[in-house]
Amino acid sequence: MAWGLLLALCGALLAPAAAGGHHSLAVLVTAVTHEDGTHHLTMITNVDDVQIAYYRSDTREVRPSQEWAAQALGAEYLQEKTREFWRHEEGCKVHNRRWMQLYNQTGGIHTEQVHVGCALSGQTPVDPRFQYAYDGGDFISFDAQTETWVAAVQPAFLQKQRWETGKTWTPYVQHYLRSECLGTLRSLVQRGRAVLEQQVSPEVSVSHTDSPDGSITLSCHARGFYPRPIHISWVRDGEDILAEMDSSGILPNADGTYYMQSSLEISPEQEDGPRYACRVEHSSLPAPTLIWAPGKKGPLTPRVLAAIVLAVLVLAGAVGAGVILWRRKSAGPMNLSYAPAAT
Repeated sequence: MAWGLLLALCGALLAPAAAGGHHSLAVLVTAVTHEDGTHHLTMITNVDDVQIAYYRSDTREVRPSQEWAAQALGAEYLQEKTREFWRHEEGCKVHNRRWMQLYNQTGGIHTEQVHVGCALSGQTPVDPRFQYAYDGGDFISFDAQTETWVAAVQPAFLQKQRWETGKTWTPYVQHYLRSECLGTLRSLVQRGRAVLEQQVSPEVSVSHTDSPDGSITLSCHARGFYPRPIHISWVRDGEDILAEMDSSGILPNADGTYYMQSSLEISPEQEDGPRYACRVEHSSLPAPTLIWAPGKKGPLTPRVLAAIVLAVLVLAGAVGAGVILWRRKSAGPMNLSYAPAAT
């Protein structure tokens, strides 16, 4: 089937570069059928968070997004996959009409998507993925452990039976997830490691905002980090807190790095008491980073208070000794006020 041709392409284009750590290949294909019957297909392939290739119906060509990916795949391979996508587009139109019938649909705009991928944790294969969606909802997926198709909705059962009784599609999917996807993933590791394994530390800051209702919002900003995974949490006096937080999620920057914001709302009474900090964990950081929120500080701990008192006493002693020495120096040599007795 045409889907097989598509996924063969996607696997080759998406292989993540990873000798160590975790790297993934992800392919997303979207086919849209418009009300007038026209059809448009796009494909995006990513290694980790880096787009390495794409295809569109208007250009009708698989094009690499990264020079190192183009070198790893080769011009002949890209041309071969381009031809396969031409055939896939035609097959996808048939697929879409069949699924419209399963849903008793006669018109409208309809979207078919396929998400395919695999990953390596070190050298261990993980997370094989072969999923279909229709009109934005789960439709059918392949379970790599049981090697069966799982229908997410009632109309997909007919498609499940067709694929499981057929002799070509399911064996292809099995081969793709076991071999082709992982093989391509490993082959691109060598070529793209410098890009895929770079580390950029986040720039972290915490801001303090007073709301009209009297509440206080603390916002933690993590900017310009790579790779994408990051964890932001809040602590109170050094201990984790489980509070409602508003998060922007991890958002892309134009330069390929990422941004995230996390907010915590506290009452004015809380501001005068405990101290709050944003804790950021990222692969580029040797240890979690704590950034304390600005504003009023809570009561000093006994240890800190004792250190401050000791420092004041030492300073006072030093100042006192300095004053005595200065007075002695200012007085000059001692004048004798008596006269020797007459002989």
